[in-house]
Amino acid sequence: MNKMALLTDKEVGDKYNISFHKLQRMRKQGVGIPYVKLNRRVRYRIKDIERYIEDNTKKMIDKKIFEKFDLLPFSPSRLNAFRDFPCGFVMRYIYGYDFPASPPMIRGSAIEYGFNFYFTDGYSLDQCIQKAFNYYDDGVTFTMDKDKAEKERAFIEPMLNLIYPELSKTNSSYLGFQMKVSTEILGIPFSGYTDYAFENDERITVIDLKTKGKLIKKHSDMLQQTIYKKALEERYDKPVDVKILIVTPKKFEYVLVENTENLMKEIEMSLISCANMIKICKKKESLSSLITPNLDDWYWSDADKRSAREVIWGI
Repeated sequence: MNKMALLTDKEVGDKYNISFHKLQRMRKQGVGIPYVKLNRRVRYRIKDIERYIEDNTKKMIDKKIFEKFDLLPFSPSRLNAFRDFPCGFVMRYIYGYDFPASPPMIRGSAIEYGFNFYFTDGYSLDQCIQKAFNYYDDGVTFTMDKDKAEKERAFIEPMLNLIYPELSKTNSSYLGFQMKVSTEILGIPFSGYTDYAFENDERITVIDLKTKGKLIKKHSDMLQQTIYKKALEERYDKPVDVKILIVTPKKFEYVLVENTENLMKEIEMSLISCANMIKICKKKESLSSLITPNLDDWYWSDADKRSAREVIWGI
């Protein structure tokens, strides 16, 4: 075919498997494949399409690297653990230590679980709060720090009081909660679970709920949601907006996940670093020897984690 031939959006999609929504998104952002307008109609030259594909073809990572330690499918939480606290990554995902959830983690899950009944069953605020309390009480049954458990329980009602009127005013159709999504990054399969997802004719919106003691934005949350955004755009072939809703007992704030192109580059670089480290190790002891625990880190305040550290690193 003539390299100067002009193709429509549909022809580009049929020939090169690039969706209409992705082409439209790139045009709006001023990135991607160059295009021309003829009588207000968008057209693409074959040579520009093929140059774009060549420039953006990335070297894939060998899955066997991660399969060696049974790490597939990978997940945003695994990648963030490697980035932010390599010792935790080694302990949990290489050595298989499974530490119980802390009261703050259980509190966050309880609020998400309780509020979901508004969408599925039309529950009132009081009913959602009771569901959250029930979930939380079951989750902390064996928690040793009872004072900490009571403190976190007291945050449930004020947090739900804040988010109930905020999240219940959406006009979009409810897609689901804890939806499993999958994608590939540099040939490595990823999977995870979204929070609340909504859909209208034009787009998908995801609201990721983060309950915290303070309004702190975490970069790792942005990376996680960038991966989920990619997975949902591939599944639904629609633009996806992702918002992180940070909630404390007294206030809340939305954070829009933006600049995802740069965030995805960061994700890819982190994944390559992880693969390179694992690649040179034939056994888990070799991997742990590449990392030195920082004994001053708050992470070691937990007795179970200190015990695991002593087993792995001898300190």
